[in-house]
Formats: sequence, C-alpha cells, structure tokens
Amino acid sequence: MHFLRERTARFYLAAALCAAAIVALSLFSSRLANLPTGPDGEEVLRVSTGAFTTSLDQVLKAEGIDDAGRYRLSKALAASLDLRRLRPQDTYAISFSTWGSVVSLSVTRDLKDYLLVPETGGGYEVSVRQVEIKSSAARAAGAIKSSLWESMSAAGVPPAVILDYADIFSWSVDFLTEVRDGDRWALAWEYRTDPSGKVVSQAVSAAVYDGAETGRKTAAAHAGGYYDEKGDSLRSMFLRAPLHYRRISSYFSNRRFHPVLKYFRPHQGIDYAAPSGTPVSAVADGTVTFAGWKGGNGRLVILRHGSGYESTYGHLSRFGKGARRGRRVSQGDVIGYVGSSGLSSGPHLDFRVKLNGTPLNFLKMKYRSTGTVSGSARAAVAASIAALEAAVQK
Repeated sequence: MHFLRERTARFYLAAALCAAAIVALSLFSSRLANLPTGPDGEEVLRVSTGAFTTSLDQVLKAEGIDDAGRYRLSKALAASLDLRRLRPQDTYAISFSTWGSVVSLSVTRDLKDYLLVPETGGGYEVSVRQVEIKSSAARAAGAIKSSLWESMSAAGVPPAVILDYADIFSWSVDFLTEVRDGDRWALAWEYRTDPSGKVVSQAVSAAVYDGAETGRKTAAAHAGGYYDEKGDSLRSMFLRAPLHYRRISSYFSNRRFHPVLKYFRPHQGIDYAAPSGTPVSAVADGTVTFAGWKGGNGRLVILRHGSGYESTYGHLSRFGKGARRGRRVSQGDVIGYVGSSGLSSGPHLDFRVKLNGTPLNFLKMKYRSTGTVSGSARAAVAASIAALEAAVQK
C-alpha cells in the first residue's frame, strides 16, 4: 500500500510539473510575440540609449560587443558620419535581438538621425533622415521682484530667453541699474523641439517692458530685427550701458547680481561700481585711439565713434583682446574688465562720453533708432505687440 501511495504521489507531481512547463512555455511564446522587431523582423529584446560622454567604440565595448563587431559597426557608420566629432549633446540608441546580436544602431547629431541596420549579406546599410521637429509657442508676464532674472525665472522663462529679452532692449533699458520693483514685463517666444523634447532653437517674437525709470518699451520681431509699435528699430548708435546684462549674467554663472550702483561725479562721467573682472563692452562701433596707462585713470581705453562722438573707459584691471590702438571694435565687444587701477578707491568703471570734445551726460542722451518699417510691416509689428498685451491681461 505504501508503495502504491508513493507511485501515485510521483504521478501527480510529474503531472503538475508538466502542466507548469506548458504554462511557462505559453507565457514565453506570448512575450516573444509581443516583442518589438527590427527592420528585418528580428525580435528586439533590449534597447540601450544614452549621450556620447565617450567615443562610440567605448559605448559599444561597454555593451559587450567584441573587437571585430565594433570595428564593422564603426566602419559602416563612419562612411556617413564623422565619429571623431561626437559630442555630449549627441545621442545613440542600440537595439539587441533575443540572441544578443545588434538589430540596429541609431546616432542622432545636428538634427539628423543616422540609422544602421544589418544586411542579408553580412554588411550594413546606413540611412540618414532629418529629425522631426515640433514648433510651439509660449508667453509669460509678471512684475519685477528683486531682479529681472529672478522674476522671469520664477515665471518659468528659460535662461536663454531671458538673456535674449535683455539683448532686445539693450539699446533702451539698462537692466542692471534701471530696474525697479513693481516694473512690469511680458514676452512671447517660439521654440522648436526634437522628438526627445530637447529645445533646438528659440526666439522672442514680442516683448514689453514698462518701468518706473525706463517708461514703456515694446518690441516685435520682423525680418531679422526688432521694432517698436511705431515701426522704429530698437537698434541704436549707443548701447544703454557699457556693462552688458548678458555678459554679466554669464560671467556670474546666472546667479543673482546685485544691481550695479551708479553715481554722478563732477567730472561729468558715470562711475559703475562692479566687481573686479566684470566685462566692459564698447557702447558703439568705433576705433581704438588709446589703450594704455594714463595717470590717475589707470588702464584706460578711448574709442572714437562716428559723428564726433568719443567714449572712454577707465580704471580697468586689464584690456580686452581687441583693445589695441588703431583696431576697429563693434558695439558690444569686450574692450576691458572692471578694476581699480590708477587713483581709485575700489573696483569700478569710470565711463565718459564726449561730442566734439564736450562732455555729455550719457544718461540723458536721446535714443537714436537706426531704421524704421512702415505700411503692412509696421501694422504687423504693432499687431504682434497688441496681441501679447491682450493675452497677458486676461
């Protein structure tokens, strides 16, 4: 009897194991049927993706591909793509079959996707296509609290767009000295993204700044430039200040920079107090007539501009690369760095402007537009500004 019970137990155990095996096989077959397939119908078991922090060869090696396999893959892809110029912003995707072979290798660089797949004869086929780009638009508005950077950042405006906004108004607003708490700002921008969601380009389409010190300033994009609602170009002969917002924001790694203190002195110039090493920009196109040490001015740069204007930049810690006598400089070029050379009580820029030898109050100089648009172009610019203001007031 004991022997019969043991045989019966073994029979049921064997039956149970057999049933379990059938179920497992069924589930495995179902899973294989639902796996994605490669270009040739080969089932894909695993996909590895990432950015190029190292070479393609090292990426393939980390995935366990042997020397011969890495050589064949790299050689095939190198016919269409310079593998030596892959950068961290470039990405890859490698799909492997259920048996460990490479089903496809994709590299995305400069908005192009390079896809490598095996051919029947043992080689590889590489195809190149443009990455699909999605266009979108956004807008934001708010009031200044502490600084333009902090207020816009809190509203979700991307850092690059904040700097572009400041650049647009750099001829009429000094965002380092003229910003006041409570000033209102608004902007609309367009941006494009790749399939991964990474922003590949962005540009401000319309902008408004209404400040207690600056008054109301408007801008809208047209034909590669920016114009106000009257059709006047925002570009002017002179930048609003020799300390450029973009350069200072970049120099200080986008951390909050306390507004630059300015005060008048009897010499009819403007002293901009700023940390030593702050980049100093040419306020207008011109020619360097002097770059050297000049008594109490310390390291001094003098620029001659058109129409009899001259600007000087004193107490510099060092000169910019292009600040050499006789050299032409463009508006916004770095000509030196804030310092305390000469007779100076602390780091600051001594900035002065003259017209035909007569000192001018730079802060009172009138804005001089470099061009205008009229007709339908002017109407389109005004409409874009009006649409932004109407949208942010809702």
